[in-house]
Amino acid sequence: MGRSGAALAAVLALTCTACTPLAPPLPATSKTPTTTRPVTTAVTTPKPSTPAFTPPASPAKVTAACPFLGTAELQRVLGTSEDIIMTEKPPDPTFVPGTQFQCRYEGKYVSPWLLDLWIIASPRSTPAKTMANSKKDCTGPVTPLPGIGDGAFFCAVTTGDALVMTGKRSHGQNRTVYLYLRKHRDDVYATLAQTLADRL
Repeated sequence: MGRSGAALAAVLALTCTACTPLAPPLPATSKTPTTTRPVTTAVTTPKPSTPAFTPPASPAKVTAACPFLGTAELQRVLGTSEDIIMTEKPPDPTFVPGTQFQCRYEGKYVSPWLLDLWIIASPRSTPAKTMANSKKDCTGPVTPLPGIGDGAFFCAVTTGDALVMTGKRSHGQNRTVYLYLRKHRDDVYATLAQTLADRL
């Protein structure tokens, strides 16, 4: 084949390449051409929903501390998006069995410790007397939280953290809440005290 034949073959090859579609054509939906792009909707996979936390409504018998405060509501109160893990701790052997319960709340990734919730259910000392005795652990001013339970307050303690306390007489028991947590805003302490007092 001469130069002209080679040139013609090259032209035919280019022409054929230019005429070959790169992708299959879209099916025509209308005889009138449109210049707008089709609207597509992203396919999303629904996340599995976690069961809603149902706090006890002043249980007749206290058997654990963790059920009194859920992790999702604690996230909202503290204003954090970090996943929180709660763990019911073994009873302290120095207490009368069945009267002391502790739940620890920890951040899953960033905060190794967020707070400890203690609930004491006893037929003896009243919440007011217990709270009065506990104020000696405060290293700064004691701030009362009026209108919550049979009394409530918060203060700083020697560890540099905060102590929030509340309590009331319920179901023939004197139930007292101790919350040891990192320092936060005053409204956080008040919200936690009110929430827990309502559930005692």
